[in-house]
Amino acid sequence: MSAFTPLEAKRFTHSAGTQVAEHRHPQGQLTFVTRGTSSITTRDGWWLAPPGRAIWVTPDVAHAASYSEFSDVIQLLISPQHCVSLPQECQTLQVSDLLRELALEALTFTAPGRNNDDIPAICQLIVHQLSAASAGIALFIPKGQDRRLRQITHLLQQDPGNNYSLEQVAERSGCSPRTLARLFQAETGMTFTRWRDRLRVVSAVDRLSRGQNITQVALELGYQSPNSFSTMFTRLLGEPPRRFMNRLMQAKNKESS
Repeated sequence: MSAFTPLEAKRFTHSAGTQVAEHRHPQGQLTFVTRGTSSITTRDGWWLAPPGRAIWVTPDVAHAASYSEFSDVIQLLISPQHCVSLPQECQTLQVSDLLRELALEALTFTAPGRNNDDIPAICQLIVHQLSAASAGIALFIPKGQDRRLRQITHLLQQDPGNNYSLEQVAERSGCSPRTLARLFQAETGMTFTRWRDRLRVVSAVDRLSRGQNITQVALELGYQSPNSFSTMFTRLLGEPPRRFMNRLMQAKNKESS
């Protein structure tokens, strides 16, 4: 990366279950998958990106990554001075057709014999596309900062289908149910119940992205029926799971074409 090329593009493949240890770098990072799903964790929480979505990590933020299925990943590293107009917080972004094509072109920057005259213009277009990208519905789960709260959010993330009550998880954290309820509201902006609902729906997106059927996902995540799962999914993401799966399939087909 140089003043002439303020952007570096990389492509990786990760097998199912791959964990990338926490690290940080001075550049901003955009990660999106052309196949599979990507999950990135920071001290604030974790983001999920299925096909058609990307995760933006701001410069110098420590983050780790994981991949629940075989994934083909494109990563753009953008110099700090070119991140000024970009989002100042980590978030998920919609990947437009133009941004996807520009990222694929950026992968050719280091190809032998490539004419580099268009590189500055392509980089400028990428930054513009990122600054204009829609955040869409946040596939994000905050984990809080209080040690007791983080213990519980980690526990529930490992088993999102459990039906522990607030009283049961409070006992595990060593604080009263009232204190834990206050911590959830103060540090995540959600009640315990609403936080778990969001955890389950984001976990459902990951499972649906891997090809699991709606009934299987609903039962694994603790719902009594596919209908109750569909109601919650629609309430939080604005569309029923079957329509979401259709859009996801369209995004997958577009990425593989």
